[in-house]
Amino acid sequence: MKAVTDPTSSTPATVDAQITRLRAAALLQSELAELAFQSNLDGLQTRLVQGSAGLLDSESTILILLDEENPGWLIYKSLGKDDKLTYHLQQEDGIGPVSECLRTGKTVCVEGEAAQINFDRDCSGDDLLQVRSLLCASLSAGGQVLGAIVNLNKSQGSFNTQDQELISTLARLAASLIHGSRSLQQSKIQTASLEAGRWESLDVDRSASARPSGEMLATPEILRALFDNLPAGLYIIDQEYRLLAVNNSRAQRAAQSAGALVGQTCYQVLFNRQEPCLECRARATLLNGQVTQRNERWRSSAEKAAEETTDWDISSYPILDEQGKVTQALLYEQDITEKRRLEAILTQSEKLAAVGQLAAGVAHEINNPLTAIIANAQILHRELPQDSDLQESVDLIARAGARAAQVVRNLLDFARKEEHHLGLTDVNETLEKALELVQHELVARGVHLDFDPDLNLPPLLASADQLQSVWLNLLLNAIDSLDKSPGQIRVASRKQGDEIHVQVTDNGKGVQAERLTRIFEPFYTTKAPGRGTGLGLSVSHRIVKQHGGHIRVESQVGVGSTFTVIIPAA
Repeated sequence: MKAVTDPTSSTPATVDAQITRLRAAALLQSELAELAFQSNLDGLQTRLVQGSAGLLDSESTILILLDEENPGWLIYKSLGKDDKLTYHLQQEDGIGPVSECLRTGKTVCVEGEAAQINFDRDCSGDDLLQVRSLLCASLSAGGQVLGAIVNLNKSQGSFNTQDQELISTLARLAASLIHGSRSLQQSKIQTASLEAGRWESLDVDRSASARPSGEMLATPEILRALFDNLPAGLYIIDQEYRLLAVNNSRAQRAAQSAGALVGQTCYQVLFNRQEPCLECRARATLLNGQVTQRNERWRSSAEKAAEETTDWDISSYPILDEQGKVTQALLYEQDITEKRRLEAILTQSEKLAAVGQLAAGVAHEINNPLTAIIANAQILHRELPQDSDLQESVDLIARAGARAAQVVRNLLDFARKEEHHLGLTDVNETLEKALELVQHELVARGVHLDFDPDLNLPPLLASADQLQSVWLNLLLNAIDSLDKSPGQIRVASRKQGDEIHVQVTDNGKGVQAERLTRIFEPFYTTKAPGRGTGLGLSVSHRIVKQHGGHIRVESQVGVGSTFTVIIPAA
């Protein structure tokens, strides 16, 4: 029987590895964002290649970019022996997995002969590298494909679903940063050329005339060239907090056009306040040229309706005139909500790891008195006369003790196993064990449970522990979604053709249609802040896919949701 290692196991060693990986991903995200803001495009690309190789434990990582000046050609960038990027130029031939990734924009993962890629060996940074497996994610931003990030040969094992999700997330971030950094560099060059030509045509006597402050920045055409392609919010203010320039990203958040905002007071039109923000540090920048940074939690009208907030990192930088005097301040706003949420998930994961270890120890301690209770109940049962009125009480003690012991065993089985073995599994039995673990929650919340198993289900070739984890996640989500009384949950199992269907239905608040397509994404959650990590459904989806099945979701706001797990029968 084949043993399958569960990548989502909650054992301490595995949890520690997941926490370390998430922490490394969060750190890499921050480093890439900082390099992009510094317009250090080479540094950003170098760190992207280094970080991707480290996160995915790959033997070689290649950054492939479309040559903007020579259509049809690709630039291959890989780390050389001195940890600096080496460049190789090769024509795109439209063949192989990398070409498929560039053409479709989808993440491609292949092994064996299918992983062979048609490029010079020097492009990988190792001319002796024999490609065994390949994971390629597209770099797409601004409606165009910029290139791809390619990882070759995982050091141990094969690239899995978790690796694909991680590289896809990293590729989306990197593409946005590279696109923005390129746009900023091009804008700087364009602005410098325009400024040089402007002053040359004016033939200004610089010794006698001062440059008119803010005049160039008030030109909407140049503003669009400078700011429009940047994903972060940017705006420039003068000493009186008047807006001299606003990029489209920040204007969209204010629900106005960039041109309409210019000339107005920043704290009024951007923050809906009648006086400068108490937390604002731009004044220090305007007075003495300090570079400042602060965090602010902001809720737009749309977010207020959804009871959501966004965290922003706001930095201010001085703009000097020709005499070195501060005349204006540039403010840079970056959405760090996902970063904060990732940090919270890391913290929660560390807590859960500690709680898991503690729970296992407590479970063993509970087992000892339960064993004594059950044993003494059996002794009393034998010692008492068969017609004694106390026999019923003794039987009740024995049954309650046995039930408690079974719950403890289920908890230990669920939390402690490192390897999961595929075997003939009774689906109904895994459902019953999952229901036992949430029984207390159901009773405490007054939830009515309807368990309708098909008693004639054939055994399924599966990992019982992994299936129990899926049912537990679906049940907990159903319980959390209940917002009316009485809450109702129905669990049913059926055989349909060559498939086994397990349905978990609730009468909760449901999920909006626009969110339904994202619920299986890692770290995406529809729950209130602090109520979920956004990993439960992602993990469940991966487990079901590993069993050759899929999950179907139907939901209606105010009515409820139905999750149907469909797995091929053995």
